[in-house]
Amino acid sequence: MYKTVLCAIESSQEGKYVLSKAIELSNRFDSKLIVLNVLPYSLLPKDYQRELKESAIPKFNEITSSFGIAKKNRVLKVGKPYEVICKEAEKRNVDLIVLGTHSKKGIGSLIGSTANSIVNYARCDVTLIRI
Repeated sequence: MYKTVLCAIESSQEGKYVLSKAIELSNRFDSKLIVLNVLPYSLLPKDYQRELKESAIPKFNEITSSFGIAKKNRVLKVGKPYEVICKEAEKRNVDLIVLGTHSKKGIGSLIGSTANSIVNYARCDVTLIRI
């Protein structure tokens, strides 16, 4: 039913949990699994954003490696999470997006829900994992 699954995670314990559920789904449907981590865009200088991204890579790689995710199926980007997730899903012809229901971190918890935005804008099915 689903040929390609995109799992959007944060590099956290919650992200590990969401990834484990996405792996179960992709195994059930014998789907290709792509794991995406989006670092929220900030108004800080580009050099600082680059440093944030570079410092996030080891943690993201540690999590994805521990689940046996191939390097070619790992994506780390900077931007508005819901926009990046939806664009990446379209670009890769994803059939299903899997992500957690909420994050208690950062300004995103004050101004809106990434999960809600993805449900409204994605052009494919979306599965939310309760954290």
